Amino acid sequence: MPRPALKPAPVSPPHPAVKAVSPPSVAVKISPAPAVPPVAQPVSAVNPAGIPARALPLDPNKLDTERIAAYQVALERMHFSCGFIDGDQGMRTQRMLRAYQASHGLPVTGILDQRTRDAIGEPGEPFLNYVVTADDVASIMPKPVTWREKSKATRLGYNDMWEMLAEKFHCTRGYLKALNRDVKTFVAGTEVIGPKVYPAAPIPKAALLRILLSQTSIEALDASGKVIAFFPCSIAKDKNKRPKGTLTVKSVVPDPDYTFDPALFADAAKAEGITKKMVLPPGPRNPVGIAWIGLSLPGYGIHGTPDPESISRTQSHGCFRLANWNAAKVLKMVAVGTPVDVEP
Repeated sequence: MPRPALKPAPVSPPHPAVKAVSPPSVAVKISPAPAVPPVAQPVSAVNPAGIPARALPLDPNKLDTERIAAYQVALERMHFSCGFIDGDQGMRTQRMLRAYQASHGLPVTGILDQRTRDAIGEPGEPFLNYVVTADDVASIMPKPVTWREKSKATRLGYNDMWEMLAEKFHCTRGYLKALNRDVKTFVAGTEVIGPKVYPAAPIPKAALLRILLSQTSIEALDASGKVIAFFPCSIAKDKNKRPKGTLTVKSVVPDPDYTFDPALFADAAKAEGITKKMVLPPGPRNPVGIAWIGLSLPGYGIHGTPDPESISRTQSHGCFRLANWNAAKVLKMVAVGTPVDVEP
């Protein structure tokens, strides 16, 4: 993932407590763009009174895919995210559960044991019905392939309906398709079922962010040191480009644009005959997604991604990538000056 260098304000030198690292291989110029809500909140369709969008299995102790997804939804509303809802107790869910358990004084097992389920509470209605709108359909745009094509787009938005809906519902496309096996095409009025991630708890303010490199995760802590939110992230593939120590937030930019620099993308620039910098427009498929949180180490930041399902599965060039919906949350949790501890 390209590495950003902030604009307009120059970034201060690295914090004295930060271990110096090689600069990222890519520079990005990011500047605020007009506020366009990049990820809409799902709106529930009207169900007959008392009929849930999708009923859970009657046995609460049977942790099948739907009940696991239901607990993922419940924790997502509390801002303890497994990255994306998929009904699987895999690595990201286990790490999220350990963070939740430690934060709530529970035995740290990393599984949905009885005490953890009791603390979370019955998930209630974890799914909703959503009616696709004409605006949803109209928002889908062809996918630009080259950097030059991306620079000419008016916005780097979603390229198919499954992609857009999965981002609305904070889930994988595969899981969403499994919930909607009969849906083959989309028109205005098409009804789908998705995880009910809203309404969520109010987004808390973080006194500190803690990036755990070994766990590929970011924790938000309150002033007492309690973990109040958890998000999986991607980190640098090159260990020499992973900072360590204390950084601070230097800027927060919602819906950023992105500048392609041919000096730093030499191969791509040569292949496309690009000799000058080009600005790529904002949007959820922008290289840094829908949020940029600049850090005090030049060129480094926390940001979104055009590929949410890759989070913690692939590794970046240096920055810390989050699923767009989580990057948007972190953007609201921090302010300029918020400390960010990067730990092994």
